[in-house]
Parts: sequence; structure tokens; C-alpha cells
Amino acid sequence: MLAHCSSSSSSEREEGTIDDRRPLTPAQIVPHQWDGVDTSIDAEPPELLSPEQLDRYVDTVTELLTAAGLEVRTPDERDPTHLEVNAPTGRFTVELDIRDDRTAEWSLSGGDEVPENTTALDLASVVVALLR
Repeated sequence: MLAHCSSSSSSEREEGTIDDRRPLTPAQIVPHQWDGVDTSIDAEPPELLSPEQLDRYVDTVTELLTAAGLEVRTPDERDPTHLEVNAPTGRFTVELDIRDDRTAEWSLSGGDEVPENTTALDLASVVVALLR
């Protein structure tokens, strides 16, 4: 989708208007707080991380999630690559198992967040809201 301005030349355009030759850019989808997180590990070879690199990778993911306002904890200190993530007022928890090849297995749980006698419509609504 292109936006069009009414002025006749780009030099006459008001500040903050959109040049009619450029497509609109979507709003930023990452939190502004991420600007302060060092993500240099993302540029480091090899693709298979050493133990020290994996620790830094997990730390970076943790910092990014924390900067986004999420709570991150490591339930087992012997396995720092397993993280549990949730929003402070959220209903769900994401469990991340980060691997040295920069992949991760994750699962989403809601505990007993769906009460007894929930209608089919309400249950389906929760699932649709999660996946959209």
C-alpha cells in the first residue's frame, strides 16, 4: 500500500509526511529496550556454539526477554539452557530448551487457566487468541 501526499514536490512536503513513492513501513515490532542489549553473539561463528558461546547466547535471549518486560527464570541451575518465561500478569508460561546449534524447543502451558464448565466457544476463543 502506498501513501500519497498532496504537495507537488518533495521539497515542499511538511515534516512528518510520507513520500508518495515509498511504501509505508510497519510499526516497530520489537521493544525499544532491545536497543541496549548486546546481540553480538548472533554474528559469531560457528553455527554450533561452544559451551562459553552457548552461555552467552542464553544470556542474550534472557536479556532480550527481560527487556521486553517478561519474567525469565532458570528452574534448574544445572541446566541453564532451560528457561521458563511469562508475563508478570500473564496466564501462560513458555518453556524454552535452547540448544548449541541455535535451535530451541519450546512449549506453552497455561496450567489450570481454563476453569471447569468452560463452554466450547470460550475454550476455542482462548486457543484462537493465542495462535493469531
